[in-house]
Amino acid sequence: MLRLKVSYKGEMINGSFPCGTVLSDALGQLGITQNNPCGGNGRCKKCGVLVNGQKVLACQFKLQEDTVAQIINNAIDIVGLTYALLPEIEADPLVAEGYGMAVDIGTTTIAGYIFEFPQCRCIKVSAAANRQAKYGADVISRIGYADKGGLAELGDILSAQIKELSAGYDISKYVITGNTTMLHFLTGKDPAGIAAAPFVPESLFGQWYGNMYLPKCISAYIGADITTAILASGMMKDKTALLIDIGTNGEMVLRHNGRLMCCSTAAGPAFEGALISQGVSAVPGAIDHVYIVNGSIGYTTINGAAPNGICGTGIIDAVACLLSLGILDKDGYLEHDFEIGESGVFLTHNDIRQIQLAKSAVLSGIETLLEGCGIDYSGIDRFYISGGFGSYINKANAAYIGLIPAELVNKALVIGNGAGAGAEMILINKGCIENVENICSHAETIELSANEYFTKRYIENMIFKNTVYDEE
Repeated sequence: MLRLKVSYKGEMINGSFPCGTVLSDALGQLGITQNNPCGGNGRCKKCGVLVNGQKVLACQFKLQEDTVAQIINNAIDIVGLTYALLPEIEADPLVAEGYGMAVDIGTTTIAGYIFEFPQCRCIKVSAAANRQAKYGADVISRIGYADKGGLAELGDILSAQIKELSAGYDISKYVITGNTTMLHFLTGKDPAGIAAAPFVPESLFGQWYGNMYLPKCISAYIGADITTAILASGMMKDKTALLIDIGTNGEMVLRHNGRLMCCSTAAGPAFEGALISQGVSAVPGAIDHVYIVNGSIGYTTINGAAPNGICGTGIIDAVACLLSLGILDKDGYLEHDFEIGESGVFLTHNDIRQIQLAKSAVLSGIETLLEGCGIDYSGIDRFYISGGFGSYINKANAAYIGLIPAELVNKALVIGNGAGAGAEMILINKGCIENVENICSHAETIELSANEYFTKRYIENMIFKNTVYDEE
């Protein structure tokens, strides 16, 4: 056995491990969780650790001798979105008396809302980073880990975090929403069918598991988080409305003349910082907004902390500023790495490429839904924006780079954590379970990977259109 000493948050943590143990695994056993968005493949280079004064990747370094390591960047305390626009709803709660909890399990963040009954009063709201992140930023990476025998561990992580968020309260019943993969992990179901064609999950849920109710999903990549967001938005009452949720994944829903068309794009990881060279999640110190002042670049960071990277909202702003200043052209060419102010945080040509891919996927998904219903932007009455990333973006800058349609900015309504709000609605009025079932019965899913129109638009939307809208 080899001795490992780790300097972490001012403390020295000791452990013993067999020769050949991967350092990231050893750190995990010592209770030290690192960001690992590539799932341990060595691509993201975000698990850097100092070993004997030399920087190594923890996911690639194997212990061969007694080792002293120092954690140099471990900011994983995400500033999660807990705000949710909860519509007025008649009380008919699942819990007659005591406490109930609504939970939204996101790929990046878990949010919890504790209610006291019969008052139907929310008494605690909290959020935490999903600790599964050490196995990859996206669901496919985590499904791969589950396939290697890690399914039970992934489920245990979620159960433990929900227990922590509800600590101090005797929760009678839970309503737990989330994407289809997260609900598979939570219930111990095999998620392998989600990762490969024809993309058939083991379950679409819509049932009770003990004292936990899991709302119904629409498909493998249109999960219960979207059905509860649809519920919370009220878009089922609209003639024509569009909802988007851009998080670790990008989901879009179009309601038109009784039809409910849905699609999902693999766009989110870049906006969560996973594929950006100095990208980070929404943690203290992340550059969250970038602006132009007197011809120069200025920025702000989350909590005003020293800059340690850039999160999705900052990336959108930064790209818009570079385009406006002529430093970046519409094709995405960036001659040199660009420092944001004097932050020490740079954007690279590859970073710009990742944003082009991501923003094109989102916009092309939206256009594919409209094409499927035979309408254009003028026919949309309301544009709902849900989710953590979408709730904080500068809509003008997002339209300027071609992430969201400029024609819909003035029709936009930000609903915050719509998924969590929908789960709260079910907790407050059990009749909403039937409403979610009705949503799913109306839903149709467009598979974008085989859609020729999406492929065509995806290529064309790679350019930055620099579209300016007139804000009312």
